Amino acid sequence: MHSLTTRSIEPLVSGVVDTADPSHPREVYFGGAQYFALKDMADNLNIDIYPEDKVQTFPDPNLGIGSRIEIQRALAVEVTDAKITKTYRTWQKTIEELLKENKIDLLGQDTVEPSLSTWLRPDTKVKITRVAEVEVTEKEPIDYNIVKRTSVDVEKGQTEIETKGVRGEKDVLYVIKRVDGVEVSKTKKSENVTKKPVSEVVIIGIGPKYAKSGPYKDTVNAAAREYLINGTALQCLMIRESGGSADAGYPDGQYKGLFQYSDGFWSDISAKAGYSGASIYNGEAQIYTTAYALTHGYGGRWPPWGGCANK
Repeated sequence: MHSLTTRSIEPLVSGVVDTADPSHPREVYFGGAQYFALKDMADNLNIDIYPEDKVQTFPDPNLGIGSRIEIQRALAVEVTDAKITKTYRTWQKTIEELLKENKIDLLGQDTVEPSLSTWLRPDTKVKITRVAEVEVTEKEPIDYNIVKRTSVDVEKGQTEIETKGVRGEKDVLYVIKRVDGVEVSKTKKSENVTKKPVSEVVIIGIGPKYAKSGPYKDTVNAAAREYLINGTALQCLMIRESGGSADAGYPDGQYKGLFQYSDGFWSDISAKAGYSGASIYNGEAQIYTTAYALTHGYGGRWPPWGGCANK
């Protein structure tokens, strides 16, 4: 609080009396005699007095005889800093001085509008844009590859998972740019694989059905695998022809063995199948030779084949 320097007596007016300096207008008010403190007088007059304002009173309000209150206003400047707006009151001349006075620092890529050298005026509004770049490491998964392989050991139309796929993991370093706290860009700087993925291996079946039981099961399935013919169908035909007995023979002796071959046809087709000279009663030779015959256009030799082909 400052005592008022001696001035010429002015008329009883209330409000702005001097705008020679528009940034710091002078106001005069008259406080009532019933008040003994400047605050009480100001409240009664419904006026705000800010800490930055310059105030003089005469005589001292403590005397209780009323006071002349002279206020020279500090300049109110609206500053928006990262989208937060606040009003500062100042006697500084430029934006740079205002920011220094209020310990508002500009860092890195921060910008201010208008420029720091701009002189302050009653309509000046300052906008500070905060620009920050930070490095952030994020853990990210690495998808595994799917490798497909075919196998005659798996029935056609079926699939099996030989090796289950496992995702890998990597640390990715990003440079994140934020403007006034809002992310505007995210740029990958580097990455480091911390766990390699494991490829998933899928087996695609191209093989036949295999016999689950019955005579000559293993030999039937081996022949089925080699010629990609259903083992169940091959065994079905064998059972219908001979009941699974390698030494079976037609009553008149014309047809012999597991699949009931005539001597002439056996001699010809067994040679083609790689069993030249094999006995017509050789179970393995008949099974492999029949698998060959059925897959090389000789199915018509066995009338029961039509009922077994889709077994």
